[in-house]
Amino acid sequence: MIKSNLGKLVLTTPLFFIASCNAAQGTSQVIFKCNADVPTPIELIISKVGNKFHLAKFTINAATVIDSADFKAVEKSSYHRFLVTEHSLTFNEGESEVIVSDYYSEELDTVTKEKTVTLQKNEIKKYWVCDSTAISKLASIEDF
Repeated sequence: MIKSNLGKLVLTTPLFFIASCNAAQGTSQVIFKCNADVPTPIELIISKVGNKFHLAKFTINAATVIDSADFKAVEKSSYHRFLVTEHSLTFNEGESEVIVSDYYSEELDTVTKEKTVTLQKNEIKKYWVCDSTAISKLASIEDF
């Protein structure tokens, strides 16, 4: 019994040490996550580490499209009018721009909630509406 408990303690102690070291290095928080199948399958994840936003993953048809390091400018904006609110985050670098948006409307007695991704690269624009598994915390971020 003593050997068994001592063995468990020895095995679990490194796990606590590793977990605390990873937390000390800076935690990553998912700010926006999107999956869509139309017009082509995409997966996009934006995370926040410290005070910086990263395009952690952007794949189209399972191929990586853009690396976060390509973007020099990130901008958060919000739009609000009666019954409509939209929050967006824009990654921009020269000819490439990725915009993620969280749109909410109660106009015309209809509730509309959409999370979208727009990619504009070399004057070609592609647009996706995220599926029901999408996550957005854009509303919790102040504009900058």
